Amino acid sequence: MFPPSTIDLSPLVTALQGEFDRQDDPDALKRRLLWVVGELLQRDQDGPQLGQTTAAIEQFFAAKKGAPVESLRPFCKQVVAMTVEKRPMRAADLTPAAPQPTPPPAPAPAPTAATGANYWAREIIPPPPVTRHDDFADLLGASLVFRVRHVTTFFQRRSPRLERPTPPPFLLSPIFDERFAAIIVEQIVPAMQRVTRFAAQFEHAHSWKGMSTADFWERVEGSKALEERLLATWRAVWTGLKPGKGNDGKPVVPPALASLRKALAPGEPPAYFLPRVGDDVINLLVRLLSDLRDELEHHWEALMQICEQEAGRHPEVAAEAVAERFQTLPGRLGEFIAILCHYNLSSIDIAFLERIAKGSIGTIFLPGFLKTTR
Repeated sequence: MFPPSTIDLSPLVTALQGEFDRQDDPDALKRRLLWVVGELLQRDQDGPQLGQTTAAIEQFFAAKKGAPVESLRPFCKQVVAMTVEKRPMRAADLTPAAPQPTPPPAPAPAPTAATGANYWAREIIPPPPVTRHDDFADLLGASLVFRVRHVTTFFQRRSPRLERPTPPPFLLSPIFDERFAAIIVEQIVPAMQRVTRFAAQFEHAHSWKGMSTADFWERVEGSKALEERLLATWRAVWTGLKPGKGNDGKPVVPPALASLRKALAPGEPPAYFLPRVGDDVINLLVRLLSDLRDELEHHWEALMQICEQEAGRHPEVAAEAVAERFQTLPGRLGEFIAILCHYNLSSIDIAFLERIAKGSIGTIFLPGFLKTTR
């Protein structure tokens, strides 16, 4: 529980809320709200509250897609007021830097060679909306896709002012995203349901009818046993798809893996870059079920600042900083964030990505992508 506040919260709330009167774009409203919440509720101390609040924000904006900005501001202000009450001391530290609700901002500057298309112009794809299901198999498939797409949609942001002729790597492709979602529903979910211990602990031990995808994860994460069983079964099914070796030492491709490769094939001409699906790709796909959106957003903001400020003037310094930063990310997602910069900033060209690859240890997907550009 948060201790009661002895601070007069009114000026703090008013100051922080004022920024939302200056925003005329729904994406800008959401980014500002997520930033304020992230500053007030910090992961190390307020992890559960931060996760719940962030999820509520994402769901609200997904449900209100296309709504006028005026109808979004009251929600933003209400969230700010509630969050300030929880962490007033942090609000007091934050408020001096918060813009005041006076004149509207000047038009954003045109992009330059150094900055590319500025952040305000980027198209950000929201996570999927919450859905409800009566059938357990439908709920399980939709819930797995719901969680995975909190990660995959992060990588689909683009600058509408920037064209790149090279097909993106698979994790950045909406076409791959759709095909991967179909694999989860059609191949992974049935395999999970065939695991006796999973079915006994999940399908037959609880009432799931009418539950939403968000409620599904709330229940799973509220029980350590359920969460461990779900993740263990998810990993085991994917591990069963990995290529093995026969008694003669020759590679053996399970039929399910052959089917997976066919379903995810990028086509001709290729819609995206995808290396041959084996251990490395499968390990990455397994990792996508983790709740990583907040962590990715945090690193993305830091990398964008580095790239926008230094890539044009000091490319060696910027490349080294990016390489150092993205290797702290889970799995190999950092490699894809580096490539994502290429699709959002004109200053991050192929030569800059090659600098990053040279300064990185043990990268796999970044060098593979660079080979497709030569």
